[in-house]
Amino acid sequence: MNYQELEIKILNIDKEQIKKKLLEIGAKFKQSRIQKIYTYDCYSPILMYKLALGDYKITNSKNSLQKIINIISYIKPTFNQEEKEYFKESFGYEEIDKYIEEKIDNTDVSKLEDRKMLKIIEDTGNRFFKWIRLRQDGEKVEITIKYIYSNKANYQIDDVKEIEINADNFEVANKLIEEMGYYRKKLAEKKRDSYSYQGMDIEIDEWPLLEPYIEIEGTNIDKIYELANLLGYSKEQTRVMNTEDVYLEKGIDLSKYEEMTFNIQK
Repeated sequence: MNYQELEIKILNIDKEQIKKKLLEIGAKFKQSRIQKIYTYDCYSPILMYKLALGDYKITNSKNSLQKIINIISYIKPTFNQEEKEYFKESFGYEEIDKYIEEKIDNTDVSKLEDRKMLKIIEDTGNRFFKWIRLRQDGEKVEITIKYIYSNKANYQIDDVKEIEINADNFEVANKLIEEMGYYRKKLAEKKRDSYSYQGMDIEIDEWPLLEPYIEIEGTNIDKIYELANLLGYSKEQTRVMNTEDVYLEKGIDLSKYEEMTFNIQK
């Protein structure tokens, strides 16, 4: 299982020029292939929160409270100062998950389902995004849970997190995800050329209806931007965004497509 990697994009590149530049700086070519990708929506924070609250009211179990703690722990980086002040005033804690942990034997559930509290949790749906990606990458199959969380209008490189595990079979993995209650919303394809350089991964991606772009992924922010500079791009020319946002910039709403494959360009 792999955890957070940091990633930037550089849009609208000249693919052949970049490939030449990568070889000049000593990057190692790994492989070219077409990837098959399924994506699945995850439940919203407010839905998960209400389900956990309902479960607690029925069972009065610590396990249900732990679910609430986990949900709040995920979304709390998006809480703004006004919301934290409300928590401090109502619960005596700015970090409400800490309140529940300390009061787990005597939690006032009426506070947790207060109208203001529910509105705060609901509003995080505009700042916290979570989805599942299943990807066939040659012989490799990967399941990735991706998160974007930020209390800023435009998220930054360290606002994006992911957890990734390997699977043995694409269709079996899809069946497993669907049996867990997550249903596929989209099939997509992309062409990918992969390179490595000093512990970082460089991907040249081509999606249907988009110009090629680069992804640089690694564990050190400074080294990522240094590599972008070696390729001829300043930090200001890099982007932190998901592919859906890249399509939106071109006026294409991916939510209107069940499939985004190279057949669409024919």
